[in-house]
Amino acid sequence: MATEKITVTVPAEVLESARAAVASGAAPSVSAYVSEAVRDRAARDRLVAAVESRWGPFDDEATDWARRIFESADGDSRRTR
Repeated sequence: MATEKITVTVPAEVLESARAAVASGAAPSVSAYVSEAVRDRAARDRLVAAVESRWGPFDDEATDWARRIFESADGDSRRTR
C-alpha cells in the first residue's frame, strides 16, 4: 500500500495515548496507530451512510437509545459519530 507523509496536529493527551500504545507494544508506531484510528473511523462512517441511505438519518431519540444500550453494555460513553 502506498503511503504519504502528512502533518497532523492533535491534543497532547491523544499523542501520549499513541506513544503509550507504541511503548507497550500494542502498536508498531505512532503512524500505524493513527492510521488504524482513521481507517476505523472511515469504516464507521461508511456503515452509518449505508444505514442512513436505507432508513434515513438517525434522529436524536434513536441516537440516545443506542448510546444507552452501548453504555450499559460496557460502561463506555465514547461518541462514535
